[in-house]
Amino acid sequence: MMTNAPILIVDDDRDIRESLRDTLHDEGYATIEASDGGEALAYLRSPGARVSLILLDWNMAPIDAPAFMTEMQADPTLRSIPVVLLTADSRISGKGQLPGYVACMKKPVSLGRLFELAERYCGAR
Repeated sequence: MMTNAPILIVDDDRDIRESLRDTLHDEGYATIEASDGGEALAYLRSPGARVSLILLDWNMAPIDAPAFMTEMQADPTLRSIPVVLLTADSRISGKGQLPGYVACMKKPVSLGRLFELAERYCGAR
C-alpha cells in the first residue's frame, strides 16, 4: 500500500469498530480505533499522530460527530484530514449538517464504497 498513515475508526460500538478494522486490514490498510470523539481528538493531538482518513460515527457520547467536527475545523493542524461520516439514521446525510466531511455512509456500510474511499484518501492497496 502507498500510504503509511492509518485510518482512524471512531465508533462507540466495539463490534462495528472491530468489523471495520478487520475488513480494512484484510484489504491491507492499517487502522487505529477510538471509542468516541474525545478519545479520537486526544490521539490526533498527540505528538507524531498521523492519519490518512477518519471514519466517524455520527451518534456517540460524550463527543458526537458534530462536536468532533467543530473541534477539527477549529484546529488548523486537523481540518485537512478527510472525514467519512457513518450513521444508521436515514435522516442524516451530512450535507448542510457538518462542514469538512468528504462522504456520508449509511450503516451497514457498502464495502465497495468503503474501499473506494480508502483507496482515494490512503493510496492504492
